[in-house]
Amino acid sequence: MSFTFDPALANDVSLVRFHIGDTNETDHKLEDATIQYFVTASGVGEAVVKCLQFIIAKLSAPDERTGNYSVNYSNALAGYQAILKAKAQEFGVSLSGVTMSSSVSLPWRPDSYMTDGTQDGS
Repeated sequence: MSFTFDPALANDVSLVRFHIGDTNETDHKLEDATIQYFVTASGVGEAVVKCLQFIIAKLSAPDERTGNYSVNYSNALAGYQAILKAKAQEFGVSLSGVTMSSSVSLPWRPDSYMTDGTQDGS
């Protein structure tokens, strides 16, 4: 289990940790190897989003209660969901998996003499 964070943000793991707020060694959410995997697979921007999604998945567990001790993840979960949306927008990462595309369709045949929608005959 490894944790590294360089405040100078000199490496990708530290940069991702900075963006997701996982900079406390005693209470870190992700291991270096997990962050490095996401960075290698898709770059820093998408790694930030994937790491936040990973943390959200871990926090989505049911609340725990043992005697007088209880753990409620709802506040942390709401906070991570809000930052996920902001970081996805910042890095231009789609959260829905849907991408948009467009195409141009001319109202006339491009192999005809029509260049502006009128027949000029030349």
